[in-house]
Amino acid sequence: MNVEGIRDRLQGVKRNGGGWMARCPAHEDRSPSLSIHEGNGKILLHCFGGCSIETVCAALEIKVSELFSKRHEIHKPEPRIVRETQKKITGLRSRLTPNDRERAVTVVLADGTNLDATIARALALAVEGELLQVVLDGDGQ
Repeated sequence: MNVEGIRDRLQGVKRNGGGWMARCPAHEDRSPSLSIHEGNGKILLHCFGGCSIETVCAALEIKVSELFSKRHEIHKPEPRIVRETQKKITGLRSRLTPNDRERAVTVVLADGTNLDATIARALALAVEGELLQVVLDGDGQ
């Protein structure tokens, strides 16, 4: 669902700043009390008359989930060895100069099967001036 589809289902729609106002379909509304805004992949609806979002969506004959166009991505956690290394890097940053504290640190993960390629990559990054930490993952976690 997009904001145009929502507005087409409403009455008394008027532009209001960065969004719109309309008569709320969930209650007897004489003047616009439903605020409609769109941003960051979401359609935000707010009834100043006190209707819940579920009631407004039911009156519009849509699901609340249809107000969110971006699907949440499944976050795959970093391997334990990378999380531990990032904690160590945070501790080491306190010993760096102020300029170096602002620079990103690249973590290069090696699992033993790609050690030569990992060392070559790490050396290339170091030559380019990158701050890096090479981590050898022996247990695959």
